[in-house]
Amino acid sequence: MSKDFHKAMEEVVTRNADNTNRIMEQAQGYVVSENATDSLLHTSFDLTTAQGVIKHLNSSFLKLAQSCVRDIDPADHLCYMRIKTRKHEFLVSPEQAFTVTVQF
Repeated sequence: MSKDFHKAMEEVVTRNADNTNRIMEQAQGYVVSENATDSLLHTSFDLTTAQGVIKHLNSSFLKLAQSCVRDIDPADHLCYMRIKTRKHEFLVSPEQAFTVTVQF
């Protein structure tokens, strides 16, 4: 992980310390991916699961949701996306350089 990404992640975690602590107490795992290349930066899951999360949630579904938000209001942007299925629940937080996905 490059120093720029590490510094950006530290700033986001520091800025959202209360939410970060609350989320990490309940989280089963997380994935951090780079937005430009959709590559894995850090994860608590095995490699296959992490790549599936990046491919299906971050690459496909997240970009579709961001496009829908911009279509409704071009001045707005997606801050968080919560996805709940029968088996899993995900919280996806896209930042400018990376995306954090947490499984509950």
